[in-house]
Amino acid sequence: MSFYKKSLKYIQKIPAYIALGIIWLYKTFISPFYTRHHCIFYPTCSQYARECFEKYSFFTAFRKSINRISRCHPGNDPQVDLP
Repeated sequence: MSFYKKSLKYIQKIPAYIALGIIWLYKTFISPFYTRHHCIFYPTCSQYARECFEKYSFFTAFRKSINRISRCHPGNDPQVDLP
């Protein structure tokens, strides 16, 4: 029975692994071209999203990441915002 529980746990993590892969692609190939722009939050939005996907379930992490990205614009004050 434990084999099935472990398999189910791994299968439930697949969307989070895909999201982590997309974040890695963004940080590796897209982010370096935006040298003038930087995130006003600490940690950066991509780092925040990565930590959320590692810590929370997929839907909770997705909701928290979208909420954070929607607040990341020049009108907000810089601040520390941890997941």
